[in-house]
Amino acid sequence: MVCFSKIGFSGMKFRLFNLKTMTRLLETYRAVHEQGFIPIFVNDGRDHRMLIEACLEAGFRAVEYTLRCDDAGRMLPYLRKEYPNLHLLVGSTLDDEGIVARARRRYPQLRTLEELDRMGVDGFVSMFGWSLASIRRYSGSRLVIPTAMSGTEAFRQVGAGAHFIKFFGHDLPLVRLCRSAPAFDFCPVFVTGGMTLKMIPAAVNAGAVLVATGFDQMLKQEPVKVGKKRVVEVLRLYLTAVRKARGRKWPEMDRCIGGRLKSWLDSLPHHHPF
Repeated sequence: MVCFSKIGFSGMKFRLFNLKTMTRLLETYRAVHEQGFIPIFVNDGRDHRMLIEACLEAGFRAVEYTLRCDDAGRMLPYLRKEYPNLHLLVGSTLDDEGIVARARRRYPQLRTLEELDRMGVDGFVSMFGWSLASIRRYSGSRLVIPTAMSGTEAFRQVGAGAHFIKFFGHDLPLVRLCRSAPAFDFCPVFVTGGMTLKMIPAAVNAGAVLVATGFDQMLKQEPVKVGKKRVVEVLRLYLTAVRKARGRKWPEMDRCIGGRLKSWLDSLPHHHPF
């Protein structure tokens, strides 16, 4: 029996909050990982509310909304309120509050990590590496995906708690290095940039368990006022391409998707913190 006189009501509230936060983190991690493909919202002049609806209709549980979007200041709180079950990753994050404060004079949609954390977003993606202190501060409650420019940087960031390491599509040799035999499966790889339907198999074969593409790339051949039905079709093409490539690369992991948590975690071909 719990002794309230010793723990105290505030202590109980903290423990319940911490349990809820950790549960949501694991749910986000699994949703993102099993989905395999992440659509990225960028500053492309399209109807982002329609695109969100298309993502949900196509079966997506997680998206990345970048701070490059002019409407991020409005859309992030809207998405958090209207779609609480959606796992919301925020891209183009910077982990230096001073730089964000100064940059916000020209880019008012920018938010600090602390502001985004209070907003209740599910994770952070960055095109730069993060300090190890920032990774340690947020990786216990939010998905953290920084970029690495070398194998050593990737190794240190994963050791500090990063859940995935972001690499660019033009740098697949670095992905292969981080997934090579001497690396002992430490690196969970997330690849973005140039990930067309033709490029996805190469990225997965190099070692990417996650792949992402911006709507500007996916809908490049479509009119600005493209209908939701067509967007759903395109999204499903990308989702299918990633799932097929991953199924060939990691058949055991593919078989465990949707199964028992321990079996699924044991099937992952890389380090994870759970």
